[in-house]
Amino acid sequence: MNDDTVWALLTKEYSIRLATTPEDMEHVKDVRRKVFSKKYGISEERLEAEGYIFSEEDKQCFIYLLYHHPTKTYIGTVRAFFINEKTTIQQLPMERKGKVDDIGHLTQILPIVEISRGALLSDLPSHSVLSALQLRTLLTYLLMIATRTNFILYPCIQVFSMIETSLHRILRRQNVNFEQVGAPREYYGICIPYAIERTKLLKETEENMGKITRHYLKKLCENPEPFWEFIDNNPYLERSDIELERICRLFKEHGE
Repeated sequence: MNDDTVWALLTKEYSIRLATTPEDMEHVKDVRRKVFSKKYGISEERLEAEGYIFSEEDKQCFIYLLYHHPTKTYIGTVRAFFINEKTTIQQLPMERKGKVDDIGHLTQILPIVEISRGALLSDLPSHSVLSALQLRTLLTYLLMIATRTNFILYPCIQVFSMIETSLHRILRRQNVNFEQVGAPREYYGICIPYAIERTKLLKETEENMGKITRHYLKKLCENPEPFWEFIDNNPYLERSDIELERICRLFKEHGE
């Protein structure tokens, strides 16, 4: 595969955007139902009851959707759960539900973010050039870019995640160098708790992810109102928490 193929795949054939409307949230739930029920062998009803499809946590998140333009379908989602001084929930999901209870020294300075609920449909549309494995790898990479745009817009201090070994290998190939902060544990499958400083993550992934990240940030600058409406309607966020105006000004002054 070449750079033009990857660029077209991740910016034209597929795209990412923040879920901001009730309709968007229904798409998020639909993707989660399809992915998690099949992946974990658990009924949709049980996942609903356990809050794995949608819960109060999701009201304290930036949630992103992955869209396939040719078929007009949503095929993936991921969320960035955040904690700041105003949020109702003051512990990360990996602390409360994953029982990772020895990371207090990393969670004291706010805001912090946990990447979670990453979901990608198993029956993806076939691609004329890429194998099924290559396509899944690149779309996983695009979901990571969605969270990377979020870390630029919302300057958190630390980024956390509970990650399966297979996903960790994919992320390491893109210079996402999480550091393990606990032992593996059962958390809807065997996962390992990781953390990384936001500035370190952004610096080390710039070469691989910077160009596509800037593409999506620039698109956001072209139509920022839905994003600002989401911020204004979120009880835990203020416009002053967000770097969008500065980012848009830099695009205007310096281009790419």
